[in-house]
Amino acid sequence: MSVKVLFVVLVLGVVALPSRARAEPGDKVKTNQSTKLYSRAGEQSTVVRKLKSGQVVKVLKKEGRWLQVRAVGMTGWVPRSKVDMPEGDDEIARNTRRRPFVDGRGTKRGFGGEGGPDDRIGADATGIGAEDDHPAKGKSGKHASDDDSGDDGSPRHKAKGDDDDGDDVKLAKGDGDADDGDGEAKAPPQPVAHVAKPTSVLNDPSKDSDESFVAQPKVALLVGETSGDWTFVQTEEGDAGYVQSSKLELDEAIGGPRRRSIDLRGRLGVTLVSQSLQSPGQAGVIPENYSASSSSITLAIGGAVIYPYSKRYWLGGEFTYDFDKAIPGISYMNQSIGFSYHSLNLRAVGGYDLQRKNGMVLYGRLGLHYDSFQVSNVADFTKNTAKLPSQTITSPTLGGALSIPRLTKTLGLKVSLDLALVGASVQQTKNLEDGTNPSARSVFLGGVLTYRWKPKMDLQGTYDLSYTSVSFGGAPPATSQRGHMGTGTRSGSDLNNALSFGIAYAF
Repeated sequence: MSVKVLFVVLVLGVVALPSRARAEPGDKVKTNQSTKLYSRAGEQSTVVRKLKSGQVVKVLKKEGRWLQVRAVGMTGWVPRSKVDMPEGDDEIARNTRRRPFVDGRGTKRGFGGEGGPDDRIGADATGIGAEDDHPAKGKSGKHASDDDSGDDGSPRHKAKGDDDDGDDVKLAKGDGDADDGDGEAKAPPQPVAHVAKPTSVLNDPSKDSDESFVAQPKVALLVGETSGDWTFVQTEEGDAGYVQSSKLELDEAIGGPRRRSIDLRGRLGVTLVSQSLQSPGQAGVIPENYSASSSSITLAIGGAVIYPYSKRYWLGGEFTYDFDKAIPGISYMNQSIGFSYHSLNLRAVGGYDLQRKNGMVLYGRLGLHYDSFQVSNVADFTKNTAKLPSQTITSPTLGGALSIPRLTKTLGLKVSLDLALVGASVQQTKNLEDGTNPSARSVFLGGVLTYRWKPKMDLQGTYDLSYTSVSFGGAPPATSQRGHMGTGTRSGSDLNNALSFGIAYAF
């Protein structure tokens, strides 16, 4: 074989060898262990978030042993050793070791008392000070492998007394160990949103930009920064881009774009209605001391409008209306006395966002409560054998509520307490009064468990308890046909337990 032929064969063999893959900007890689996302390249910079093992990140830039990446809507830096890099892209040549200061470490090593090239102590171990002691450090005492160009847009941090050249980093507390957790900036809860229908997510915040991916309604989107009418979003799998903010339905997210919330609710259920009256010196027979109750079918509707007032505050209003129809009614003297019950609440609400990961908001509520117990055929004593009066109570209310929309991934919870202690008005059917100067006090408890069914629709289970104590004042007027025999002050109470299920729709 001639020399020329042999040379050609060798050249072709080298060309045919497979090249080793390398991660380039724009590629997606995964973390191989839990790691910290730093604001800048270097363990001494601020930790902006912790990333779990297996988290997909997008490579933006490579600087020495550091990668600038975008993850969960944030941009930062991670060491290359913390991610699974393609073969041949994870070996980084380093001429120094980053060993922190350790008390008691010797200052002299090697033969003849000379310190070895890797022996770094004190401030030199953290890269601050002693600018002329090591050729790999620049003016600020940083290593040359640490990027300080500020291209990632992260805020600068300055230490007292440093030169105003933008090359300073914020010192972490402690001994410089990047894994000790000292000096971390607490990561804020990540806002989460969904889209109502398949929506294009673009590479840039512009309608003319190319499509990055299509967001699906059931896929959670991690919300990042906003740019005009656009919001940066990213999936858990690492797909990322910009979407119009108006197309996002936030899960009561913390931070991110905050928009008004409008919802309507409808429920169907059962209510146990109880009524009692106490009168001095008489037996337990209507109309004196008695207790009567009946189950009823319940139809309930409601709605709320909430607007963001500032970063932490919400303002709005809500209403609820419950209608109960007795099944079959109150039984007395072989006769079933039918009735219906109406309950209406109008409230102004103000909310304080507690900035928790579960979206917890504390509400204060000021409202007006109206309830009406209406007896069927109230004036026909052949049907209203107990001579029960219809009764209407109107009162101002003051209370609060605690909302936890993300109790779990799919469940939300809301509990409330409202009181009506002063200013109540009580009216009874004319000529069937129990007293001449009635007054009332009420307590209302509520609980709502929500199951996130679809992006705009929730399934709800609701329990409401209301207790009203009524004092009827003096003796009934002479025209009353109730038939009271005793004298003195009479009092009564109404207790309602309602359990209902339904659907809430958000606009």
